[in-house]
Amino acid sequence: MYIVTGLPYAGKSVLSRELVRRFGFGYASVDDEITSGRYDVTTMSQPDWNDVYSRAYDKLESLLRAGQTVVFDGASLTRSERRNLRTIAEQCGAVPVLVYVDTSPEETAERRLKNVSTRERAHLKGETMRTALGMFEEPTADERPIVYNAGLDLERWVEENVEA
Repeated sequence: MYIVTGLPYAGKSVLSRELVRRFGFGYASVDDEITSGRYDVTTMSQPDWNDVYSRAYDKLESLLRAGQTVVFDGASLTRSERRNLRTIAEQCGAVPVLVYVDTSPEETAERRLKNVSTRERAHLKGETMRTALGMFEEPTADERPIVYNAGLDLERWVEENVEA
């Protein structure tokens, strides 16, 4: 199981979908649950977020119990959230691997501004973005993250870090 973490607009979904496309992995996505639940991220309440995450976790567990390798695409901003995901993986007999999409706050801010016009993804309000930045706990060495950023050669990174 691959747990993908990083700031909003870091490129987590792009990397996650590429892994799913290349290897046929299962996919559990917070963004997909937002879309399927017809939520608007600009107006979501805490109970809405709880629902979205609960559904994404349920999908993750179902796929893992079916024996699939799964990419979990959510912000996974805090250590406790990542710990919960590792626990789910281990309870399902999967080995959790943390992938940190390391994109600077400055770059994510530029991508967010660009998204205002392109609408390539759901747009986060400034307040939501500030909350996410304040919540984010960069992975520590004891979490054993595999680091990816857009400056790396994707082919080589996949070859060195992803097991099909």
